Amino acid sequence: MLNGKPRIPVEKALLDLLREYGTTLDDLLVAMKTENLDVYEELIKRIAMPSKDAIAYIYSLPWKLVALTLFTLQALYIVNPSGLYKGYLLDPPREQVIITNNKASYKSILVLITRLKNLI
Repeated sequence: MLNGKPRIPVEKALLDLLREYGTTLDDLLVAMKTENLDVYEELIKRIAMPSKDAIAYIYSLPWKLVALTLFTLQALYIVNPSGLYKGYLLDPPREQVIITNNKASYKSILVLITRLKNLI
């Protein structure tokens, strides 16, 4: 618990969010693929001051993992200033992920990637 609020792992919150909307992880990824969205570029745009090494690393990752990280960052952190999901504090917490102007730190992106890769 932090600040009196119980925590929910980001991966559990993501799966619950998808279930609530009646979709699966595979359905989400298919929808993102059909949008022809450059998930690599979109994720990099959401990182505060990405280095050349950070950009190279992101581009080295599998498409599905980058797409899932992008969706998670957008849905659970960027458009969710409370940092809560159904009354639970997201883990990792928003204040550790979003550092400035709705942009994430590269370090927090690495944490999300590590946590989300188990879902792919």
